[in-house]
Order: sequence, then structure tokens, then C-alpha cells
Amino acid sequence: MIKSGITRRNFLTGASVAAAGAAAVSMLGCSSGTPAASEETAAAEGSTATNPTAVDDSVWALEEVGEPTETIDCDVCVIGGGGTGMAATIQATEQGLNVVLLEKAGALGGAFSATEGMFGVGSHWQEEAGEHGTVGEAVRRCVNYHHYIPSTELYYNFFNQTAETIDWLEEHDCTFRAVVDYGGNLAWHVYYYDENASSPGAYFTDSLRVATEATNANILLNTGAKKILVDNGAVTGVIAADSDGKVIQVNAPVVMLASGGYSSNMEFLHAVSPYTVNKNLVSLGAPGRDGDGIKMGVDAGVALSEGYGTVMWCGPAAIGAQWATDAYSASVQPTLWVNQNAKRFIAEDLWIGNFAAGGIACRDQELTYVIFREQDLAAWEANGPYGTVFTFGTPGVPMDEARSQLESLGSVHVADTVEELAESVGLDPAALKATVDEYNGFCEAGEDPIFGKAAEYLTPIDEGPFWILEVADGYYTTVGGLEINEKLEAIDNEHMPIKGLYVGGCDTGSLYGDSYDVATAPGSQASWAINSGRLAMKNAGEYLASL
Repeated sequence: MIKSGITRRNFLTGASVAAAGAAAVSMLGCSSGTPAASEETAAAEGSTATNPTAVDDSVWALEEVGEPTETIDCDVCVIGGGGTGMAATIQATEQGLNVVLLEKAGALGGAFSATEGMFGVGSHWQEEAGEHGTVGEAVRRCVNYHHYIPSTELYYNFFNQTAETIDWLEEHDCTFRAVVDYGGNLAWHVYYYDENASSPGAYFTDSLRVATEATNANILLNTGAKKILVDNGAVTGVIAADSDGKVIQVNAPVVMLASGGYSSNMEFLHAVSPYTVNKNLVSLGAPGRDGDGIKMGVDAGVALSEGYGTVMWCGPAAIGAQWATDAYSASVQPTLWVNQNAKRFIAEDLWIGNFAAGGIACRDQELTYVIFREQDLAAWEANGPYGTVFTFGTPGVPMDEARSQLESLGSVHVADTVEELAESVGLDPAALKATVDEYNGFCEAGEDPIFGKAAEYLTPIDEGPFWILEVADGYYTTVGGLEINEKLEAIDNEHMPIKGLYVGGCDTGSLYGDSYDVATAPGSQASWAINSGRLAMKNAGEYLASL
């Protein structure tokens, strides 16, 4: 018996998992193109990064606009109204600066609403929980994880502010409910949320939005930045256009780039991440992160960090499954994962403690599949997942909608034999049978001598019916981009700061090596979003005072 919604491979080319309510956990990112990339670095420590050799390629082109018909003067122009832009706006106005905030969408918030918590060290939450780790320890863990590619000084400036930022957010009614251990680090400050909210991130972001709207900033919605104006090594403003086509020139001695990276622009991602192999990719999170800010930065003369194509990969997502559902939770369970050659490629339980590493392993396969038994699904329906799935999949809490959700997907197949299962997705039946037999032997012995998967997760594929999911490799956001120094000033190709130009959030590329550091600083990207906005404006205030 073979049960399948489709009879051939379902290649995902630019489509996404139907991510209702968005997606990312910033604990909270194909044809290959140009330019090539490796890893990130920071200007403060001698980067040799340059602008792309293919800067004239179509993926880097800026939208042409006409002459401005309106002019606005201000101290600071913030580009992007997500977490970074809102934090920058609040911070700048609290410093007495006149701010114009440009947001191309019809509302503030962006992809930050998909986060669930943020990293902090030395917070009152940690002290109350008995955690007394130091900033120095946290910095050393992270720069070691990233092979000392980022700037240590930048990390100290970032981490030294995180505890104070937790307090600052609480003062603005952005509340937390606990500090949680992830990967052995009691540092993930997860958000409080009302039971009527769609998600913790949505509730938290709404509070941040209210605080932003309560400032005296001039907030221009449905108005996207198009070009950064630079004169003699210093910014002078921004050209923007609203949804009606009106072109506006914002004159400002300080510009903050906070447009959210390029997660939504699959063509751009492939152009700057030519090492991405997997044919099925899915962007999890809010739309609109099109790389505009990075393109404008390059146009303004900003250097690209080493590794500007770095992506926050997060691993399997059954094609068509919605984020935060039982079907998604089934996609990442530590059963048996195989690639296009019907071979294992990872210790499947790696995902539980380091989803970024699991996502990279999937990235490097052409196709990926998750296999489990009918009795595994029955166990999840009754008792919850084998391994925790972020904040929504908890062992002991039944996944009672898993079956109906999986059965509705064309990427899900069920068969009585391993050979039939292989045929349902076009895998070599003999190769899959050999992999299953070897894996079952490891399960019987209670030891995985190849990948070292924990014995508690060695569940065999020994009795049908069997399920196989065609899975895309998901990514939450991009974490590579424009080069900055320890003050968050944009750096040009001569390693000099462009005066008045600051970059934060996912537009920056000086924070990571080749992946997200979820196992060492859970929630660092969400924390960076807020802290980079604040740090940039503190430094901008000093710069403006010097003029």
C-alpha cells in the first residue's frame, strides 16, 4: 500500500512553507550566482573584505526614482521599522534627536514579531535564577565559536549593554516571562504574552510599536528608502518614495540602516550564497526583507563583510507545513533523516541543541527527507514530540493534529515497505533499504558509531507503515551583510568609517562567522536587533555633538 499526495519530487523554487503568523526564532535568514563568499569579519580587526566583483549584476541594482518633490530635515533618518529601527527611533528621541523613520510596509514591526526571546548576560532575570556568568565569559564563548572572525571589541560593546537593555525594554512595557536554558546557556529571555496574542513575538513587538509611536518621531509608513546620499565621505540624507510614487528627500547628518537583510529575496540569496546546495529552501518569517538596505549600502560605498551571504539556517520543514504546527514539529523529530542518495548525513538529534548546525547540514544536501514509523506518529499524538521544538512543541503535550496536518500535504507519503517508501519519492529502493538496515543495527546495539546520535533517540525503522516527508531547508533570516566597526559605523573599502552612517540588525555582517551561534548565545540575533539600534544611536549622539 502506498499513500501519497503526489507521485514525484516536489521541488520548491522560491515558494515558501505557508508560514501562518510568520516564523523565526532569533534565540531570536537555485541557481548559483556571483559574487562568491566565505566568512565574516570586522573592520576593527583588519578585514580584507571588499565590495562584490559583480556589483553591476542585476541583483544589486537599485530602483530608479525621479527627482524629489518634498524635502524633510532631521537629525537622524532611520531606514526600516522592525525591531532595530524601532529601538533606534526610541533611543534617538530619548536623546533629544529629531528622527524620521522610513518603513516601506503599512505598519511597524517587520520580522521581529517572529522572535520569541533574546540573549542577555547579567540581567536581573539571570541573577534571580542563580546564573552569575560574566560578559567576558559570554564574549569568549562566542568569538571562539565564530573562530575569532568577528570583532571582540564589538562583542564587548554589544554584550555589556544587554542587561541594561532588558531593563529598558521592560520600562517600555515590553515584558518577559522567564530566562530559559538553551544549549547549556541560561541566557534566553523569553517574552511574556497575553493568551489572546497570536504569538509571544507579536505581543512583544506590539508593545515596542506602541512605544515607538508614542515618541515625537516623524514615522512615514508605506515609504521606502531608495538611495543613501553621501558627500565627501559623510552621509547627507536619503532619497525615499511613498506608495503613491512621491519622491522625498530626507536631509540628515545621521542615517541608520535597519532594513532586515535579504531573506525574502531568493534570487539575491543564491547570488551571494553560491555554496547553498539544497534545491528546496523556505524562508520562514515576514516578507519584505529584500536586501534593499544592503544594496543601498554598497551603492554608498560600504564594504561587505567576509561571509555576507551567511544565512540563519534552521533545518527541516515539511514542504507545505505551517510554522508552529504539529506537522512542523514532526519535521524536526530525531528519527531518520536521509539525503538524495538515501544516506544519513547527520546525527538527527543535533537539531535539538543546535538547529543552526542541523540547518547547515541540510543545506549541503541536494534533497532531504525525514522518515519515521506509524508507531512514532502515534506516540507523538498521545505524548508529544521526542525532542522539544522551540516554545510550541513540548514532550508530554500531545501533537493531536499531527496526522491530519501531515495527511493534507502533498510532500508526505506513507508505505508498507521501505522499498515502496523509496519509490514514492524517487529514491533508490536498495540504497534506502541498506541505510535503514544499518541504522536499525545501531538502534539494536544502542550506539551510533558513525554520527554519535544519543541512544535515547535511536528509534528503529523496523515496522510499517512508514512515513516519509519531503522537507525543505528552512531559514529564519540572513546574518551577513555590511561591514561595521565597534561603534556600528559603516566601513568603506579603505577600512574607514563613512561619517554618520550606522548599520544594525540583519543588515550588518560583522557579528557571525559561518552560522548563527544559537548554541552559545541563544537569542543573540533578536538581542542584536534591539541593542544595535540603541548602540548606534548612542554613538550617533556623540558624533552629532562633535559637528
